[in-house]
Amino acid sequence: MSRRLRFMIRFRRTASSLMLLALFVDAAAADDVQKTAEEMMERARQLSDIRSPNAPGFRMNVTFSFIGKDLETLQGTYTEVWMSNSQWRRETVVGDLRQIEIGGPASRWLVDDGKDLPEPATHIPTLVQMFPSRNTKFEFKSSWIPNSTKQCFLSKAVGEKHQRHAFCFDNDHHVLARSDSPQSVGDRVADYACDYNQFAKFGDYWFPRQMECRVNGHRQIEAKVVDLSPASSPDSGLFKPPDGALEMGVCPANPLSPKAISTPDPSVPRGMLERQVSVSIWMIVDINGKPQDLKVSRSGGKEFDRSALEAVRGWRFKPAICNGQPISAHINVEIRFSPHR
Repeated sequence: MSRRLRFMIRFRRTASSLMLLALFVDAAAADDVQKTAEEMMERARQLSDIRSPNAPGFRMNVTFSFIGKDLETLQGTYTEVWMSNSQWRRETVVGDLRQIEIGGPASRWLVDDGKDLPEPATHIPTLVQMFPSRNTKFEFKSSWIPNSTKQCFLSKAVGEKHQRHAFCFDNDHHVLARSDSPQSVGDRVADYACDYNQFAKFGDYWFPRQMECRVNGHRQIEAKVVDLSPASSPDSGLFKPPDGALEMGVCPANPLSPKAISTPDPSVPRGMLERQVSVSIWMIVDINGKPQDLKVSRSGGKEFDRSALEAVRGWRFKPAICNGQPISAHINVEIRFSPHR
């Protein structure tokens, strides 16, 4: 065997070994990122999740402000009384608009005045809950340290729009300092980032008193916890759903979401479509697959909103499924009007 041939064989073996070693290092690094992210999330939950199964009941009052459609600053209030995962009440108010949610052992009820809350206000309950559902699993791909006080983790892209989530934790106090999640804005996916600040003691927990969310870096909403106090024996009437409340199912496991099976197109307002327009509709799909309590969650203009609502009222769905049984569930759908339709 020639010296050159022996050298080439050794080179290829060495290159193959290096490639295998690189793959092993990458896999080990990915496992380490996943493990560290999960450990930090769990520690942050233990410190701040005031709705954990063994946590005491509480009453929370929040004031918030946000930028309206006409760039005006609007004010609102949010009140939550929480006794357990099967007994709670949330109320969001903006001006004369009011929405109430009541949670029970097997159902959840929605009460409103028939008018639509501005979209930023609908994010308040999720904002003050801080943490994603334990049933939501993330596969983390990388981590970074934006400054000396935080460590952040980025999830892998999922879905057709390559959506990613990110979470940042305070290195000194181990609380959740920031969460980034995707938010659909027309045909784009925007970054919805929320910061949690001014943590203060509540019983055995540390909970933020200041919160702020931005969409692609632009301020959307600011919230301040003005009261967080024990609620050992609240009025039982708070948790009784009034007549006319819409009932929605509660699923302890991951439910199958409603699936559209008949979606007639909306009519295009005559002479009004010069560009693509989208309208988002929030609704409850009942156990028979019919839309209920439709609301415009993102407007495309008065005429387009009306056309989208008329069309979606005629849609039919396969209802959400929990443990093999149909349940009512709420979803958002996006209606697109295109000049080429």
